[in-house]
Amino acid sequence: MAAPSDPLASLPSGVKLLLRSLHNLIPEKLTETNYPAWSLNVQTALSANLLLGWIGGHEAAPAPTISKNDKTVPNPEYTSWTIVDTQIRACLLAVISPSVHKHARGFTTSAALWDALAARYNSVSTAHVYQLRTNSTLFVKVPKL
Repeated sequence: MAAPSDPLASLPSGVKLLLRSLHNLIPEKLTETNYPAWSLNVQTALSANLLLGWIGGHEAAPAPTISKNDKTVPNPEYTSWTIVDTQIRACLLAVISPSVHKHARGFTTSAALWDALAARYNSVSTAHVYQLRTNSTLFVKVPKL
């Protein structure tokens, strides 16, 4: 039986290294309170390897099949895209805490997972804005008498 081939073999070595070690590059797992710092770390690591488009949704999936010699055949670009996207999604799942994991189920692309995490944990929420406004009133300049 032939040994299974490396699904990441066609990728540049730096990208393969990142995908295999992202969990080591992110100092803290995502919790309910650290989304801004966590997302910056993840985005920086992905951007440095030209992979930010996957979570941003800009790296759209190619068609699953193509026409070749009047036959419909699997699209090798789709296969490659799926491998990279699945690897990124697995990396994201590896760098979130167990309490967050329950909100990260059922997403089929890394972009969908990223968007869901951002919507749920991004600190720019109504409650956070209210708290900032309330705290800012404490710094009102009082005129001298």
